[in-house]
Amino acid sequence: MMKTKTTFLICIFLLVLLFPYSILYLTSNFLSSVIPGWHTTIYPLATLLKFIILLIVAFYYWKLSKIITEVNFKKFIIYFLLTLPAIIITKLDLYTILHFRSNDPEGVMTTIRAVIFIRIFTNILFFTGQILFAVYYKKQSRKLT
Repeated sequence: MMKTKTTFLICIFLLVLLFPYSILYLTSNFLSSVIPGWHTTIYPLATLLKFIILLIVAFYYWKLSKIITEVNFKKFIIYFLLTLPAIIITKLDLYTILHFRSNDPEGVMTTIRAVIFIRIFTNILFFTGQILFAVYYKKQSRKLT
């Protein structure tokens, strides 16, 4: 068993890792512009959605800490291991890691496919972790009522 205050603090750490660290240190934003200028199109990134979801989860961990004192350690570790890769991958530039070379058309397509696969896979892991937390929270709140 793990204290709910500790899980709440870890969730806040994930939230801080996702938001202020990326804004202050990496100078990135939640929104990006394709072509700045007269006709600016702004696309919201997945980071904004992840931030909102983690904010909601942090609120429910705080609420859970008011109801119970301990959380199942195994379930929290599963949640953490599903959530952390998506947050870390969000902060990485996968094109530089996978050696994106524009002079090789085959390599460009392979790199783009690999980046898309990695992003989709980590987003699936992230949302699976959030769904598992929601199920765990519902079970814990039903036990008390």
